[in-house]
Amino acid sequence: MNISPIGLNNNIKTVKFPVFKAFWKGSQSNISQKFQYGLEALDNQSIFVVTSNEESSNMMLELYSEKIPIPVMKKITLLVKKGELDNCDELAANFAIFKFKNDYYIISLADYSLKKLLVDRPKENFNKDNIIPQGEIRRLSEGVIIHTGEMVYPSSGGKHKFVFSIPSKSNSLNALSYLDVKNIDRFDEFNKRTISSLNSSVKKNNESDRGITFEDIGGLDDVIETLKKYVVRPINYPQVYENIRLNKGILLYGPPRCGKTLLGKALASEANAVYREYNANEFVSPEVGSSENNIREVFKQAVADAPSITFIDELDSVAKTRDGSANARFDDPLVNQLLGCMSDLEKCAAPAFIIAATNMKKLIDPALLATGRFGLHIEVPLPNLEGIKQIFKIHSKKQNISKDVSIDAIVRNMHENRFTGSDVAEAITDAFFNVLDRLGLNKKMDNKTFGYSDMAKIVITKADFIKAIQRIVKQK
Repeated sequence: MNISPIGLNNNIKTVKFPVFKAFWKGSQSNISQKFQYGLEALDNQSIFVVTSNEESSNMMLELYSEKIPIPVMKKITLLVKKGELDNCDELAANFAIFKFKNDYYIISLADYSLKKLLVDRPKENFNKDNIIPQGEIRRLSEGVIIHTGEMVYPSSGGKHKFVFSIPSKSNSLNALSYLDVKNIDRFDEFNKRTISSLNSSVKKNNESDRGITFEDIGGLDDVIETLKKYVVRPINYPQVYENIRLNKGILLYGPPRCGKTLLGKALASEANAVYREYNANEFVSPEVGSSENNIREVFKQAVADAPSITFIDELDSVAKTRDGSANARFDDPLVNQLLGCMSDLEKCAAPAFIIAATNMKKLIDPALLATGRFGLHIEVPLPNLEGIKQIFKIHSKKQNISKDVSIDAIVRNMHENRFTGSDVAEAITDAFFNVLDRLGLNKKMDNKTFGYSDMAKIVITKADFIKAIQRIVKQK
């Protein structure tokens, strides 16, 4: 099959094929034309399933859902029926197509093995390369024939029903008319990474996140003490706070890369709470009412998970100030939905906290910043001199640093250049790579002559730090 495997390797080469443009005959019920309708309806939040057995393909989707790298908000299904294929009653290989960035990918939902297919149909001339193993994902290129077990004989006028052609337009109307289109609430069992299990940004508190504590965060002692006061202690000692109205909505604001997300993860760990993380931009859907529903699902899940910490990054992207004019912006309904959900959460007894983050507090609608909503505002500022020193110690504790390095001088240099916590960590990493360059260890690794004795040579010097700082300053 002329499709290249998907992977993280940037050197993947996709073979180009002659463009195949189908000549549609008959009515719009033509199976090939329906296939094209499904491709035209695809966006970066939908999946197109082609199957003769929806129950089987659903089971396979659920099995391999973690391989799909997009938030699946919509499922489009083309159900292939008896009589629509040549020389077979149904697809021997169900499949699904999704769009990731600007490329199209196919995942095999086949419930057969290649061996079984060869045994069942020994007289057919199958090319093993034309059959995608179950659960495998491959990138599609123009003109690729998607083989499904159907036998086509060109000599008798037969044509393959599924030939991939990059859609010349984006159009969902035909899919709605001729295919089965379902929103995410009918599909959430298949994609564990979408909001309410519905969104690819949802991150349940896993083992690596549980390892993050307040001790891993430097330079934010005041912020940490405030979070302990309003969140950690109320969750850990609920009996003390049972007659107090808690601040369920907390806004972390300040410059980017200063530790707001890290604080959310550490907070969940310290409170032994379920942690879920979202980017507010991903709540937005082009379908009417879907964006508001996504927000409702997030709050519903927060209460169900309680005690829970729900972290929403870039709140300002969906919560900008409403202007009150007749020309309401598209995101005004989202602000109204957030207001309603926060009001409901305040009345709820469940220890569910919504932690929102923004770099631009002034853009957020004032109603959302009022008490009872995101009423507790905590600034996460650039670290001061002592803060940078704490951050430096945390990130360099496992590094071998030359004794002639003045940590105080390095820290002052970083402070003078207004380093964020992320900048400090990056400088230490970059300094390490500078050592490898300086000692020629990269070439030794490339030549397979690197040995464990070379590890002892890796010592970060003042020059390595200065070079790293200069690079970061230059790109800031």
